[in-house]
Amino acid sequence: MTDATTTTAPAPTVWPSVGFTDVDAGIRFLTEGLGFTVTACYRDDDGTVAHAEARWPDGGGVMFGSRGKPGDWGALGPQGVYVVAAEPATVDAAWARVRGLPGVQVLQELHDTDYGSHDFGVRDGDGNLWTMGTYRGA
Repeated sequence: MTDATTTTAPAPTVWPSVGFTDVDAGIRFLTEGLGFTVTACYRDDDGTVAHAEARWPDGGGVMFGSRGKPGDWGALGPQGVYVVAAEPATVDAAWARVRGLPGVQVLQELHDTDYGSHDFGVRDGDGNLWTMGTYRGA
């Protein structure tokens, strides 16, 4: 069993996947809003995003693509993603950026939890739920 106060995280091995009907708006949400960096984006001839990846500076990332494309991955509905930030300042900066983006609905204002997280929650324009906080898990 590990100590819950340990600050080193294991190498990321789980990457959530989300779909966006408007991938360009999704990219703006991830990059300009939350602070991810898009590291891959593969589009078909018609502009459909077959596969894309965005890295989180504190480790890990999210995979995404066009919602509605053929196949099971294109049929994904809204997802929920929790993003762990190493520092409260990262959460504060993302909060200042993301809440002003078009289509973003604030679900939880920036706050501190009873379990020690500094976080907020939003819904993007495609209905995906995003929480960002400093809680790293038990």
